[in-house]
Amino acid sequence: MYETMNDFAKTIAAILKTDRWVFLVSDGDMGEGKSCFTSKLAQKVAQYTNTDFSYDDNMTYSRKELKKWIDGDNGKGQKPEYSTILADEIISMFFKRNWYDKDQIDGIELLNKCRDRHLCVMGNLPDFWDLDKGIYAAITFRVHIFERGIAWVFRKDRNAFTLDKWHRVHNEKVLKKGKYNPAPCLGFVCAIKFDDWSAEEKTHYYKVRNEKRKGTEGQRAKDERYTDIKNQRNILIRLVLKDVKDMNCTNLAELIGLHNSTIQKIKEGILI
Repeated sequence: MYETMNDFAKTIAAILKTDRWVFLVSDGDMGEGKSCFTSKLAQKVAQYTNTDFSYDDNMTYSRKELKKWIDGDNGKGQKPEYSTILADEIISMFFKRNWYDKDQIDGIELLNKCRDRHLCVMGNLPDFWDLDKGIYAAITFRVHIFERGIAWVFRKDRNAFTLDKWHRVHNEKVLKKGKYNPAPCLGFVCAIKFDDWSAEEKTHYYKVRNEKRKGTEGQRAKDERYTDIKNQRNILIRLVLKDVKDMNCTNLAELIGLHNSTIQKIKEGILI
């Protein structure tokens, strides 16, 4: 069931040449080698697509930068066709708890319609299921780092009527029953053995990573996130006033601790 990383890179490059793109997400416990695997794979894919890859120019921790590399910013900043992009901590960009974030919603929409760019985008996070659910349909391969040096590759089900294309519940039972042999799991592609970084590679990776990820937690300013929360609050207030029997502005103001005039303005759409 083992395949070399070199062969897997060839497969990805071949997919890109068929007017498609590849979105690969790697998950696994912290420190098991997700970044090591994807960075090594990204370099090999770049060799087969005749494009450049470096930590400085192709690795990002910013959703804004990822979107620019994919779609451009006023026509500028796009990576060349067939490039490989490493979104090293994709949890910061598409976390399921931030489902209401407009910028995140726009980013997921972009990932679902950027096939024509023929890019290979890779992302890393500890738990695959922590991603916003809107992103799963766009993923080509899931790579689970079972332990250091061992990666399991899965692809989603192509059955048009399957709600869970990754067969989470089924595969959990199969894997446990089979004593952690991934081969019987639905969607299993192959396992890949990979080496650790050299001391030089690791030093360079951490140097670039520690510089690039500064200030990327949350991805947006606090005032922007607060605006989202206020908008959600106002929508709920209007729904309560409309649908809850015997509820008026005065009663609701006393219940939630806002001034009556504030509730009235929200009701009338004056306060947003």
